[in-house]
Amino acid sequence: PAKDQRIIGFGGASAMVHPSTGYNIGRNMIGAGAVANAIIAGLDVDSADVNLDQVAGSAYHAMWSPANQRQRNFAVFGGEYLMKQKVEGLRGFFDGFFRLPLEMWAGFLAGWPGLPNNDKHETWIARLAFGLTFVSKLPPKVGLDMFLSIVTYSISNGIELPQSVTPLFGEPESYEYVEKPKNQGDVAAKNEARKMIMASKVEEIIPVPFEEDVN
Repeated sequence: PAKDQRIIGFGGASAMVHPSTGYNIGRNMIGAGAVANAIIAGLDVDSADVNLDQVAGSAYHAMWSPANQRQRNFAVFGGEYLMKQKVEGLRGFFDGFFRLPLEMWAGFLAGWPGLPNNDKHETWIARLAFGLTFVSKLPPKVGLDMFLSIVTYSISNGIELPQSVTPLFGEPESYEYVEKPKNQGDVAAKNEARKMIMASKVEEIIPVPFEEDVN
């Protein structure tokens, strides 16, 4: 979801659908509590002190913490890869996928904190181990195609995929509210204009472009 918005989307409106499988309901149910708690905490102050931008930011952070974003980015590549496969590629993909230990493939299908076996995917090193193990289970032709797809995807889409399997690229931007400095414009230009106004002479008679017709 877009940052810096007060409207709090949830579920499909907040991209919580698993990008590879389309699973949604379980993720919504387990994620609702954290979002509700974030909203309650933000509103549990005097009404004059409520910052709705901060409430929305905290709610989105509960859904899409940097850790959750990294896990989703990893799954997005899986969905993109599947979408371009023909029958042979799909057969090879799922043949290798279900040769993985149950905890690994089930954790990928879960893909959300708190769901069963998600611990096999919620850290960058767990995702790296999953990816290397998965590629080793694929038929050689499909494995090579996936490797090349990883390279081309990373080049065309930036650091999102590498960021999901290594700490070297930092973390995605947080949704937490950060107060922005007030827009003061060009302070130097304003000061210069103020000095010019103060230095200018006051005209007793204000010039007008045309004489008024009194007749």
